Amino acid sequence: MTQYKSRFDTSLKAKHLLPKYWGTWFLLALLFFFSYVPVQLRDRFAAWVADKLYSAKFLNKRKKIAFINIALCFPEYSELEKEALMRENLRSVAQISLSLGELAFRSKRYLNKRVNFVGEHYLQQAEKSNQAIIFLAPHCYGLDYAGVAGISMRGYPTSSMFNDYKNPIFDWFVTYYRTRFSGIEDKGTLYHRSEGLKPCIKGLRDKVHFYYLPDEDHGRYNSIFSPFFATQKATLPVIGRLTKLGKAIVIPTYTSYNAKTGKVDVICHAPIDQLPSGDEQKDTDLMNKAIECLVNENRAQYMWTLKLFKTRPEKSLRIYK
Repeated sequence: MTQYKSRFDTSLKAKHLLPKYWGTWFLLALLFFFSYVPVQLRDRFAAWVADKLYSAKFLNKRKKIAFINIALCFPEYSELEKEALMRENLRSVAQISLSLGELAFRSKRYLNKRVNFVGEHYLQQAEKSNQAIIFLAPHCYGLDYAGVAGISMRGYPTSSMFNDYKNPIFDWFVTYYRTRFSGIEDKGTLYHRSEGLKPCIKGLRDKVHFYYLPDEDHGRYNSIFSPFFATQKATLPVIGRLTKLGKAIVIPTYTSYNAKTGKVDVICHAPIDQLPSGDEQKDTDLMNKAIECLVNENRAQYMWTLKLFKTRPEKSLRIYK
């Protein structure tokens, strides 16, 4: 089997113990503490904090971006509906954030109980057919749970792409838990975005699945415009090529935290059979339609605070002023 080496440096160094990093270490200690707090108690505390912080000034910029995005996608929403969606969104952020320590510190047995895997039979069918999988996973707050506890921990060799963080301690922590179980099949790792898609395609050909986050805005010259809910979105037109070159199938995947059950729902939809079609625009439209269906699983847990529509069909239009 091939061992895919990560370019992320997960080693700690003496300089990481300098006083300027003590605040980060304190936050990681809190995540360790919260990872052992009973889920219902932690969720109530997180929701209480989120409700208290909702009107804080430091969130105004991100809320403004989110309200613009929601208005573009759902023009039928009233101001009260947008407000309700964002309040629930912030509660989900808080609840998932306080649970992230589980991915680093809790056992496989515990994590297995925390995840409700819907549609895993699609993965099992693909593996029985010796097919590589592209997990089409839009930006939702629980995406690490799907990648780590939903897929990698269960023995599905999986790679993905991420940028490193400015804070080296947080970078080490996130990289550690994201690669914690990737050695189960001696395959899979994280690739830096600067490496491009070639390592991922190579991995797919070796039956290492690819956890693909497709919904960021990468600019006009790298993208084509494709329908997304009630608007148009600049989208990378690579899903068809990835599917063809990697000889893979595409399984849309979403993660939604269910505060009622206290579990993370990892939801896999049926593979997109029409990919690749040979038509770049059609493939991109199919992908965005699949993302819409995923977001509709729980609209409140999508990352509406990202600048999803920074690039507009009208070249001079700047919506995030």
